[in-house]
Amino acid sequence: RYDASDKDRTTNLILACKKLDGKVIMPGETFSYNATLGPRSTATGYKNAKVYENGEVVDGIGGGICQISSTLYNAALMADMEIVERRNHQFVTSYVGAGRDATVVYGLTDFKFKNTRKYPIKLKASSVSGIATISIFGIKEEEREYTYTFKTNTISTIPFTTKYVEDANLKPGEEVVKQKGANGLVTQTYMTKMKNGKIISSQLLSKDTYSAMQKIIRRGKAKTTAVPENKPAGNEENKVQDKIDTNTQNDDKQENLIQ
Repeated sequence: RYDASDKDRTTNLILACKKLDGKVIMPGETFSYNATLGPRSTATGYKNAKVYENGEVVDGIGGGICQISSTLYNAALMADMEIVERRNHQFVTSYVGAGRDATVVYGLTDFKFKNTRKYPIKLKASSVSGIATISIFGIKEEEREYTYTFKTNTISTIPFTTKYVEDANLKPGEEVVKQKGANGLVTQTYMTKMKNGKIISSQLLSKDTYSAMQKIIRRGKAKTTAVPENKPAGNEENKVQDKIDTNTQNDDKQENLIQ
């Protein structure tokens, strides 16, 4: 599911699905998500939407298409495809659980799977009314038609930290949360293969590490108070002057003695 009211992100999801819809993958062929979608740019119709970059959520061209690659990843798993390349996001996503995502970055990180079946398969993809759907069609092979369940265990949690950023537009002491923090996770995801209700096998699908998302707070700069110079008090000044006078008198006496 996705927020259909976010028009720019929705546009990106629809464009990605159109690229996938009707795609035929031959037996033994390896599918590449990046090669199928091509470059993400304004020239190809993609919009700016939220992406992860340098530990923050920022606007980036093509934001949201990782939701489609993640949906395809899960469809490929359940269609008994061989996963060739898959990488988890930097942070846990909002649209799919830990261990079930597949991030992509054009020219850097791809999602790939191989059609290990005897016959071609065909992708059907759509993003309509807040729901992204991907189906894989092909000729059934009774000996390898299974159902699957998935379980993700959290091995450890990575606590998030808080960062304060001075903002001259805010009143002194005023604070505004720019980015909510979220704990990171180290997880292990298992896939169980079943046929006619009986467990055929259970295997470790992936071990993933998700960074903690830093909480960022904008804060108004506190006013600085001028600190007065440390001057001697009145009596101290008099004492210093008295000492100077005494020393001067002593010098005079010494001078007279020498003469």
